[in-house]
Amino acid sequence: MALLLILAGASSAVACRGSRGNLADLGPAPAAPQDANPFPVIDGGGAGYALSFDGTQSYATAADANFPSANATQTVEMWIRYPPVPATATQALFAARQDVVNGLVVGFHGGQLAAWRVYVDRVLVQAPALPAANTWHHVAFTFDAKTTTEVLYVDGTAVDTEMNATDQRTPTSVWLGTLDGTRELFSGLMDEVRVWNVARTAAQVAADRAHTPPGPAAGLIAYWTFDDADSGGRAMDASGNGNTVTLGDGVAARMPSRVSSDAPVSGP
Repeated sequence: MALLLILAGASSAVACRGSRGNLADLGPAPAAPQDANPFPVIDGGGAGYALSFDGTQSYATAADANFPSANATQTVEMWIRYPPVPATATQALFAARQDVVNGLVVGFHGGQLAAWRVYVDRVLVQAPALPAANTWHHVAFTFDAKTTTEVLYVDGTAVDTEMNATDQRTPTSVWLGTLDGTRELFSGLMDEVRVWNVARTAAQVAADRAHTPPGPAAGLIAYWTFDDADSGGRAMDASGNGNTVTLGDGVAARMPSRVSSDAPVSGP
């Protein structure tokens, strides 16, 4: 079930929109296609499927209902698997931003796993060493606004704790596998992405990374497993908040592939 790390519609700068010209001449626009099952049953028995990003043009966007501002308490977590990362590479796993001057990014920054501000590209927390390639890793970023503390976890263990100033504004777009659809494109697999409006504790991160939440949970504002039975180029939000993911802005060539996942994830 792809558990773990979105922008939707108008915020996506890269998708081309064709003009309909004189709408009166063309008649009414065709109705948007509907999934046979608008909220597919989630496979709770294992990892199910993951998204595979090619590092050149594939990405996904998501709705951002109830997302916290960049300076609000939050947690972002996911499972990832990736090939060797070049020493200078910057690849966004998850970006929640307003324009290109404010927000939060979790990914690889200069070849190291990190979380950073969109404004001036400033690192908040960073792993001291890059986890081994070609194996699954759980990554979590937490920020506690009361203590102004950021923590980066890798495989359930805190690897960096800082108290750096964050950006401030509420995101208007969310992206998976890229900063904006054209830059910082991720190469690898992503599964089980969850976004919370609480700072999960070290014990919670360690205990819950290997299994799925039992449906909607307090503080869970987005949860993408990528295990939808009838996706229609989308991935539904299992948190109940309606933050649906759109693959590649609906453009087939830009859609990440949905592949079988062997991330070490079980049911609730």
